[in-house]
Amino acid sequence: MRIGPSQSGEGMRSQSATMNRLRQAGVIAILRGQNPARMFQRGIDLAEIGYTAIEVTLDSKNALETIENLRSALDESILIGAGTVLNPQQIESCAKAGVAFALSPIFPDGMIEECHLNNIVAIPGVSNIAELRIAQNAGAEIVKLFPSTAWTLEQLEGVEIPWIPVGGIEYDSIGPWFEAGAWCIGMGANLCGSDLSQEGEGHPDWVRVEAQLARDIFMELQRRHNTT
Repeated sequence: MRIGPSQSGEGMRSQSATMNRLRQAGVIAILRGQNPARMFQRGIDLAEIGYTAIEVTLDSKNALETIENLRSALDESILIGAGTVLNPQQIESCAKAGVAFALSPIFPDGMIEECHLNNIVAIPGVSNIAELRIAQNAGAEIVKLFPSTAWTLEQLEGVEIPWIPVGGIEYDSIGPWFEAGAWCIGMGANLCGSDLSQEGEGHPDWVRVEAQLARDIFMELQRRHNTT
């Protein structure tokens, strides 16, 4: 529901709380695929492991329905977000589905304003320092470094706006990103499994290997929280 031409104080506080919860979550688990039933179940599986921020990309099959189903099934302590937002016209339907944050691979004109109207944290994508500054000057409070492989840690020295690397994050690169100051990180298939577009009720790679990797990543996040 829209809250008028400018943010209310309550809306601003809510978005600040969402950002803090993303930082506490450590990882945004990114679900992308063409098997809605498996994506829904994977979101449940990841929440049961302990993940508290889950994103469904809008280029997935029945994405808004999957978001609604996850929002209904999961406790409010789990943040649900939308990814691959390409234009501000998508934001209102995302808000109605229950999202708290929205990420884009680019910086769509009007995204920040529309997200603020709908009390959603806007996370536009930037691929270099110039784009980061443009987003920051336009009112972004947090940005997505996409793809993360286009960035070096040296480029981020002195950057004050919170940032989230996404794209190509693997287990071994989690530590360096956090040590460089990442607010949190976004992980897709390397966390959520490689089978989200495959048919059938189960997939052996998730059961045998990938689910354990997801648990290992969560344990690493817990270790980092406990030592900072």
